[in-house]
Amino acid sequence: MAIFVLLLTAGSLSIYVVERSEGQKEITLGDQNSPDRLDVSVFVQKTDAILQEIAAQVEIAPQGALADENGTPRKDITLYTNAIKGDVLSFKAGKNPSVSDLRVALNSGVITDYPFDSYKVDFGFGAEVDGQAVPLNISIVNADSFFRLELAEETTEGGALFFTASADRSTGTFAFALFIMVFMWFLSLAAVIAAWYAVKGRHGLLWPSMSFMGALLFALVPLRNAVPGTPPVGSVVDFGSFFIAEALISMSLITTVVVGYKVERTKAVA
Repeated sequence: MAIFVLLLTAGSLSIYVVERSEGQKEITLGDQNSPDRLDVSVFVQKTDAILQEIAAQVEIAPQGALADENGTPRKDITLYTNAIKGDVLSFKAGKNPSVSDLRVALNSGVITDYPFDSYKVDFGFGAEVDGQAVPLNISIVNADSFFRLELAEETTEGGALFFTASADRSTGTFAFALFIMVFMWFLSLAAVIAAWYAVKGRHGLLWPSMSFMGALLFALVPLRNAVPGTPPVGSVVDFGSFFIAEALISMSLITTVVVGYKVERTKAVA
């Protein structure tokens, strides 16, 4: 038994190590060889499936002829993006570039598919100095532990860089949500078994069973709300588990009370 527990723990921790490396993986694309380029670092802070957007921070580092002896922009730099916030970012010559906020819209995916929901996001970057396009080197780091980002497609057009990434629920988030769904199913089956025992055995108003089912009925609500990501009511987690579990427990409790009451009345008359 101890060996089984150790192996199970080791297997679970190995999944965590893989998930950790995937979650912190840096995606690099664009022109990494040009000496006179603009390095753009994108730190994804949150993938918000409710607001249908990604919140990130952008930091630039001019290289080669674009930077002065202090590493600051030699000339004014304008960075264009396809963001809904931070679509045009300006960096003044001779000043240390500040970190800028960026919000990019998710263009597919439905949150009610939770925990099986998946999204696509399109990024676009272009930079100019004196009206001339400059080469870009983009690096993206995802800091949101609830999602993982994977590069899907990359194109270059007119000096601008466009790429698509997929955002999927992390393994930990998916596993936890699936565990809650399965757990609610087993709790509802436990209530059905308790009701069958009370009704089949004609035990009357069996208060321990009814208290157990009543507690389950209300305990499932905070249990359902404990799933990460706060999916709205009507998601797959509800139709696949929560609604069914609540219905089974409610019917079990009502059946136990009605049949138990009849049994108690029969005993009282006798």
